[in-house]
Amino acid sequence: MSTSAISTSTPIYDLLVQERGDALAEARTAAHRIHDEARQVLDWSSVRIAAAQREERAFSAFGRSSRSGDDDGRVRALPM
Repeated sequence: MSTSAISTSTPIYDLLVQERGDALAEARTAAHRIHDEARQVLDWSSVRIAAAQREERAFSAFGRSSRSGDDDGRVRALPM
């Protein structure tokens, strides 16, 4: 049988879709909806942005943020 002789029609599937509905299309739609919901629920970007904004507004008695990139958290002696 050659490739050109193979039918692209799916009469059994078409009949099932008519009788029972298109389960594949429904599953695909549900998967997209769940994917979008999961992305929204697991989106922590607003939390990170709010934390960064709080850090920027934080008061520092020494004139710089307590969490600057070059600070390792240790207490430094003031210059004499």
